[in-house]
Amino acid sequence: MKALIGVAAAAILALTAGGIKTALPEAQTGPEQAEGTTSQVRVTAVVDGDTIRVETLGGRQLGRVRLLGIDAPEVDHPPEPPECYAETATGLLERLAPVGSTVELVTDTAQPNRDRYNRLLRYVDHDHVDVARELLASGTARRYEADQALAREASYSAATDDAQDAERGLWGNC
Repeated sequence: MKALIGVAAAAILALTAGGIKTALPEAQTGPEQAEGTTSQVRVTAVVDGDTIRVETLGGRQLGRVRLLGIDAPEVDHPPEPPECYAETATGLLERLAPVGSTVELVTDTAQPNRDRYNRLLRYVDHDHVDVARELLASGTARRYEADQALAREASYSAATDDAQDAERGLWGNC
């Protein structure tokens, strides 16, 4: 599996009709930037552009997972309307991590296990694609600045910079 991920990480970009698809980045190996454990789960719902609900492959509910490193526009929270590009971000996450699909959750050893809303904080990979990086590259999410650097920091910063420079997604519309 690691060899397969290494081969995928070596790929630079693969263009598809649905947009830019990027391979998983190689993990940073510094003491403060390391990916931790990986587990396979099933997506049960897409909550918004940066949060999904998951269950174990055996069917035990694990709750909400917030994608590490990104902040998508907020969906409708009455009386507040949805933020600009919220529906697009949610729709893209639904395509990248469809309900019923098996995804890999990856911890980051420098990040907390849960956020203040008790959501698991994880990288989410589906079919060897880093879902959060895709959201950043498409301009449907912004970088979320964590207290400690992310293991995928360089990849996420580059994706954000490219989207901003190209005025892609929310950068050109909001």
